[in-house]
Amino acid sequence: MGELVGGGLLFSRPGFHDLNGVPEDRRWRYAHSDGGRLVGVLEGVVTDGELLSGHSAPFGGPDWARPDPTLDDVLGLVDGAVAAARADGLRALRVRCRPGEYSAAEPLLEYALHRAGARVELCGLNHTVDLRPLAAGADPLELLGKKRVRDVRADQRLPYALVDADDDHLLAACTEVLEANRSAHGRPPGLSASYLSRAAAAFPGSIRACLLRHDGRDVAAAVVYRVLDDVDLLVAWGDRPDHGLQRSPMNLLAHLLVQRSVEGGARLLDLGPSSEHDGSPNPGLAQFKRSVGAVPGTRKVLVASLGSKGVVA
Repeated sequence: MGELVGGGLLFSRPGFHDLNGVPEDRRWRYAHSDGGRLVGVLEGVVTDGELLSGHSAPFGGPDWARPDPTLDDVLGLVDGAVAAARADGLRALRVRCRPGEYSAAEPLLEYALHRAGARVELCGLNHTVDLRPLAAGADPLELLGKKRVRDVRADQRLPYALVDADDDHLLAACTEVLEANRSAHGRPPGLSASYLSRAAAAFPGSIRACLLRHDGRDVAAAVVYRVLDDVDLLVAWGDRPDHGLQRSPMNLLAHLLVQRSVEGGARLLDLGPSSEHDGSPNPGLAQFKRSVGAVPGTRKVLVASLGSKGVVA
């Protein structure tokens, strides 16, 4: 996926901004080097004088030339990006940070941003699954609580099938399931089938949608992005409110998604936020993700005023 590692690579690529219709004159990029060695790149989109890293995306942040940048590298990139943004007349820098589990660079980035005057604008609860033990041969069922293990084993004996939504007809069926779930929970519409189709064409192999079928009927669906070479991000999932099954199909779907990510070489499956857009918790969602093997963390938005050094609006 390119020469840079450890960052929000998919969401920082020019093709992602193309997909979301971002004009060229609103795109901003700072590349930091040290002695001729590329350290990293911070991409963003400017709106009304504010620079956002993570535009139209769950997160942004720098892409690094090394998977484990030093403290000096991180401090240098952040200080350089702040100075460049200030020189361009921008009044604020906002970074939608990745979860800390993504790389060793994440806590260093947060530290460097705070040192540059940033404050926490939003702190959300997030859940991830560490897949490395499974890649080494551990049983995926070991991630689950006892009740989930019983349910998944029972469901494995039923006529379930996980189907790739790899054409427009199946994508439409996938988003239909997801929209029915969102509507039942009072949530606004999510990603459309046409958007997912264009995204899959723009990033072959990085956008995966699937349907879970029971006896030929669509009962649940999921959309997963390969955001880094070895990190999968669950963008959306849900079951049909009227599936009519004895048990929720989400237990089996979670188990199958973990298996797929392991088979695809991922070291981490990010199950996404377990809180609302304002940061308020969703206890039921958090408990479910814990029960299928995920561990809690945070996903923060940090913002710094660029009006004067070290002063936050």
